[in-house]
Amino acid sequence: MLHTLPRKLSRVLCRPVRPVAGIELQAHFISEIISAALQGRPLLKVWSNPMEWLWIGVWAYMGAVIGKRIHRPSFSILSILLFCLVLSGSAYLALLFGWWIPFVPALLTFSGSAITIICQVAYRQEELKRSKEFLHQVINTIPDPIFVKNEKHQWIVLNEAYCQFLGYPEKVLIEKCDYDFFPKHEADVFRASDELIFQSQQPHENEEEFTDARGVTHIIATKRSLHKDAAGNFFLVGVIRDNTTRKRREEELRRSAAELSRINQELKIKEDHLRYLAYHDPLTGLPNRKFFTEQLQESLLWAQENSLLIGLLFIDLDGFKQVNDTLGHEIGDRLLVTVARRLTHCLRASDTISRLGGDEFTVILRAIPKVPIAARVAEKIVSTMTKPIVLEGHMLQISASIGISVYPYNSRDSETLIQLADSAMYRAKYHGKNRYEFAE
Repeated sequence: MLHTLPRKLSRVLCRPVRPVAGIELQAHFISEIISAALQGRPLLKVWSNPMEWLWIGVWAYMGAVIGKRIHRPSFSILSILLFCLVLSGSAYLALLFGWWIPFVPALLTFSGSAITIICQVAYRQEELKRSKEFLHQVINTIPDPIFVKNEKHQWIVLNEAYCQFLGYPEKVLIEKCDYDFFPKHEADVFRASDELIFQSQQPHENEEEFTDARGVTHIIATKRSLHKDAAGNFFLVGVIRDNTTRKRREEELRRSAAELSRINQELKIKEDHLRYLAYHDPLTGLPNRKFFTEQLQESLLWAQENSLLIGLLFIDLDGFKQVNDTLGHEIGDRLLVTVARRLTHCLRASDTISRLGGDEFTVILRAIPKVPIAARVAEKIVSTMTKPIVLEGHMLQISASIGISVYPYNSRDSETLIQLADSAMYRAKYHGKNRYEFAE
């Protein structure tokens, strides 16, 4: 009986091996064939055509998966042999249970698909290797440091300039990340910049600090951009420009500029001080004769253009020589300082008071509306000068004699106005001092 064939075969296999005559074996086969024909059942059970095609397709798919997943040739061959044994064992076991499954087609499709995929992967790997070698040759000709990172932030391509810049050989750096070689604060900045490029997919350039293997910190400008290969993988490409020398020169220039600015400021202060000394009396701080002469010229031009009056007062102190001779020059100098302060309080901000030397002073009254204004100012000065002055316990009493000339009534020339005011001052002294006189 056909259904007893597996059990018979099992018993046959379990019995000790002995020689079988060919005619006996043929008789067994004929007996089984006749039994199957009489009972109307097939010799072996088989799958339907769709199931066979599915079986062959599954083994073809498994061959493709194995060929694609395993990249080392030795592992690929061992995997193919292992799955061939599995397929053979499956077919044998199925045969023992009366099932005939397509063994040879499945074996051929499995082996064919696996070998085809392996060859294809090997070809692509070779092409990738050649592309990498070509890429290395290209980027190694570029003097700027260049790196390429994958989505795991690992270096996968580095040119020689980058390796020399960092100070490590390429084999040490490949498939490593920033945190393996840089201080944490620098690596954090690099990682944040990389993430920005991966997220925005837009090129960006920013300035960063870069510490090499020797511990030297550089100031660099890194331009990052994102690129995608044919398989859809993203890679970050960075080009570095070392700005350390330029930054140091800029810093030196800034320091030099700051130093020059400081020197210029000091020179200006000294210049202003020298100008002040050149135009002011060192004792009283009032403008001196040179400043008075220039201011009088300018005031006369301004008055001429605007049809205004200018009053000129020539003042000489009465009794100053006696104080200076009896109490000493120090008291005399302090007296002059007090007089200068009192004269300043008697005038407007637009007027100019100057010390010509000794106890002689001049006053320029600008833009007076009428001549009596000059007399009123002179009266105020005379009244102020007669007030007692106490210096180191000494009660000092002085007065002032004043001569007045007016532009343009007395003259349009500055020297003439000074001479007329001086003459009027001497007339005031002659007529009793402590008074003022107008020029004739």
